Amino acid sequence: MSTETASVYTQNMREIEKLHSLDVAATLSGDQALLSTGWTDDIVILGQGEDAAVGKQAILDARTRRSAAMPGFRVASYVPEIKNVTIADGWAFEWGLFTASYVPAAGGDEAQIRGKLLRVLAKQADGSWKVAIGMWNT
Repeated sequence: MSTETASVYTQNMREIEKLHSLDVAATLSGDQALLSTGWTDDIVILGQGEDAAVGKQAILDARTRRSAAMPGFRVASYVPEIKNVTIADGWAFEWGLFTASYVPAAGGDEAQIRGKLLRVLAKQADGSWKVAIGMWNT
């Protein structure tokens, strides 16, 4: 890897790490609007046991409805473990695992989950990265 290539890779990884930090902070705070700033407008989410969700606004609307139906739900912990990131031609492909805990409803008992994730990231014109496709299972 040339010095220039190494430098570009390092900068890309710094920007991808910013996206990872945003993902954790927004997930823990429950701030869906903040979380969506890390998504492309045409994001596709492939959640376990769910139909494909397409588009930032459609996903936000669905999550708002889900939150209204589950008062008191909150994420108590969320720790992603990204195992590999491959960057090529303005795209990044990453996979990993995550551990999380959540409280299903006001007064409910905290539950733990462990899952797998796969994401496709798209490089933006400003050098930042956003999630274009995300999928996970537990």
